[in-house]
Amino acid sequence: MWDVCGADLTTEITVEMGKGNLTTQHKWLVALLVGLPLALILWKYGPLPGGGFLREHLSLSDVPERLHRRLIYVSFVPLGALLVVFCRLTLGIRVLGPFRSILLAVAFQFTGIVMGLVFLAVAIGAIVGIRPLLKAMKLPYFGRVSVLLSLMSVIIIATLLLAEWCDSAMLLQVSHFPIIVLCLMGDGFARTLLKEGPRSALWRGATTAVIGIVLTLISQTPWVRQLLLMNPELLLLQIGGIVVISEFLDLRLLAWMNPAAMSDEDGEEGVLLGEPAGLKGKQVVAEVGPAILETKVVSAA
Repeated sequence: MWDVCGADLTTEITVEMGKGNLTTQHKWLVALLVGLPLALILWKYGPLPGGGFLREHLSLSDVPERLHRRLIYVSFVPLGALLVVFCRLTLGIRVLGPFRSILLAVAFQFTGIVMGLVFLAVAIGAIVGIRPLLKAMKLPYFGRVSVLLSLMSVIIIATLLLAEWCDSAMLLQVSHFPIIVLCLMGDGFARTLLKEGPRSALWRGATTAVIGIVLTLISQTPWVRQLLLMNPELLLLQIGGIVVISEFLDLRLLAWMNPAAMSDEDGEEGVLLGEPAGLKGKQVVAEVGPAILETKVVSAA
């Protein structure tokens, strides 16, 4: 309490961590997601009775080896999501959506990083080049998406024919590149190019690829793979970590590095999350497909 000009003023300062979006029940849920896996790990490898039972039965190490690769892919999805959320929210680095880096990491497992990047650049160039033609033809949504999918198939087949002619084992690797990943990356890049310009499109495409490369390298680390197989409860910890970062670590520390965008970033993920400004009193109908969002505004009933 201070006396200022003869008046008694009481100043109360309240410091609240995070954005204030989580209720008490939400915070307890997050604490459970973080605390339960940590408690289980301490129990498994500590001196408490029952640790051996947990190590034997709460583990994926003993599943058939032919399933290990599939389990690694599934286990790395939450880890990849955690890294993407950290880069986007804590660091503030803009990407081409929340899941494309994860899909790229999966694709790079099949194709290799170098060949995957080269083929990705070819696919993006083809999609960017054909989009104006599809727009001019005024094809409906399903027609445009189907053309893009078919175009990616043509490019893959052409690359395989070239690999056969050149007897190149490296070119044969691109046959494993998922077509849907190529379409998602290419269309996301093309939309960003149209809305925000080449600098933003190149930046976001590059950051998406870099995160995908980092995830690929992490997934190829033997001790990380073994850790995830031996401790599947870490999946819950990663989900809790995503919520913690979203609520408490949304700092955007490196956001100044992002090129200026011509449109609001809320639409960057290609999903309509709410009613945009200026559309109050109107009904928004959104058609969402592989990285393509068509929005129509009609009068509310």
